[in-house]
Amino acid sequence: MRWFFLCLSISFLAGCATYKQDIDAGLSLAKEGEWKKAESKLEGVLDNSQDKLLYYMEIGALAQNQGDYERSNTLLEQAERLSDTFFQENFSNRSWALLSNPRQSDYRGSGMERIYISYLKSMNYLALAEQEKNTAKKRQLNDAAVVEVRRIDIKLNEIRAQNPSYQDLNAKENQAFYMKALSWLGNFYTGGRDTDKFLYRDDAWARYMEGLQYEINSEYDDARISYQKAANLYEDGYAKQYDLPSTTAERAWLDTIRMMQKGGFSQSEIQQKIKDKLSPDMQETLKQYHTGDAELVILEHQGFIPDKSEMTLLLFSDPRAYSLVLEPLHGGGTTQTNDSFRWFTMVYADINPLNLIANYKAGGAWGTFSGIFTKRVILGRPVWQQLSAANVDKLLAQQPIRVTVPYYRRFTLDQHQPRLKTNGPAMTETSHSLRMTSLADIAFQEQLAQAQRDIYEGLTRELLRSWLTYQLTANVKDESASLILNLIGQVAVFASSAADTRNWLTLPAQVRLTREPLPPGEYAPDYNVNQKQFSLGKINLEANKIKLWNLRNPY
Repeated sequence: MRWFFLCLSISFLAGCATYKQDIDAGLSLAKEGEWKKAESKLEGVLDNSQDKLLYYMEIGALAQNQGDYERSNTLLEQAERLSDTFFQENFSNRSWALLSNPRQSDYRGSGMERIYISYLKSMNYLALAEQEKNTAKKRQLNDAAVVEVRRIDIKLNEIRAQNPSYQDLNAKENQAFYMKALSWLGNFYTGGRDTDKFLYRDDAWARYMEGLQYEINSEYDDARISYQKAANLYEDGYAKQYDLPSTTAERAWLDTIRMMQKGGFSQSEIQQKIKDKLSPDMQETLKQYHTGDAELVILEHQGFIPDKSEMTLLLFSDPRAYSLVLEPLHGGGTTQTNDSFRWFTMVYADINPLNLIANYKAGGAWGTFSGIFTKRVILGRPVWQQLSAANVDKLLAQQPIRVTVPYYRRFTLDQHQPRLKTNGPAMTETSHSLRMTSLADIAFQEQLAQAQRDIYEGLTRELLRSWLTYQLTANVKDESASLILNLIGQVAVFASSAADTRNWLTLPAQVRLTREPLPPGEYAPDYNVNQKQFSLGKINLEANKIKLWNLRNPY
């Protein structure tokens, strides 16, 4: 039994290393625009029961990038079904993950990933409709795209119902001081951090895309409602939370106003909205729209969402304070080590009064200051006595236990300003692109919001694994053999500690929007950004129609 457990730990260590290497190899190919080769690589590493949802999402996204829209939708529909089940908790699955590592559990996905399954499906249907010559079939495919945006609306409403809104957060900021103090005191055991600020509570860009697709389908009142929802979200806090330009709200208001014009609103209502919501520059942009014009809309899905890394923490015991202490493993001055240490101090370090007091008692004034570099889990005397009865205190006295948690390294988004050349009857060169969302920042903040859960789950898992190894070897009668086996076992457990670093990696880091009203005619648009040029080829823009260019920029 004990040999089986030790070999199992070592095999998991090797398996995790191979997984990471293969994922990195697939991503490197994707970042060069080698979509087919990337698919082949990722297909092999994700083809297992635990990663089934990831498999369908990653391969579905790569199929879309190759222009294989029907296959992409088939794969993403499978992802849709899996994500909607939320993978009912399986006791054996969870238990196995607790004894091995979290990657052995089924990948469940995040709220954002559920939204972008439907988002990509809607883009597939629009691309298929663009290729279709039969009018009835084209209409059917456009309707299918609208069905997907309605799914987005339902999913976002579910997410919104479970989390505080931007209005709730603003109300909390404006409440009386004594209420803020009570809220602060209530956060003792969450590290004194208000994780509500980081939650994914709604998606202004997804709401905007609902509006765009309704507009493409000539459902102008529904488009107006969706554009206005997006505008309100950008204003209320979405733009601030994800570090977007303030003009994102203005762009959404401009399109709301255009739908008001198409929907028969009175001129006085329209003028009032223009005055209240649009700057002089955006008012000039609105004037560029003329009756009978076509419109070229470019969605640049740029870069890749960042991948998670593993941070190693060492778990010690502090019997004097009836506490467990976690400290990041210092590995020199590399960029990754510095990033992990900064994440630790930002998310986990002891900054609340209870932990500061415990640190002071344990180490005086220096102990209080050292709390910046540690996380203390205060158990109290009764719980500590129970751990002592189970010999956990002896286990911790022998050597520290390794606990691993996921985190994001620092990343930067591409800030180059794209330029569009229309190359047609109206020869224009413009740079009106706007960064409308940052999926990279959404993923980053979702990880911040669940960081406390990650560290306590990791702590519990590694304590249990180490304790089981300790118990298995403690029953060996030969003292020398017991010591050797215990050493080997603890080294194997230490080495095989792992965090769940899975997420949907072929999603873009950000989305930039360019909208250009143009006279009807034949064009050959070029889109230039960061010394890269993308060409759509010859297109015919029809009066009162929108041409959508879904541009996947891997660079």
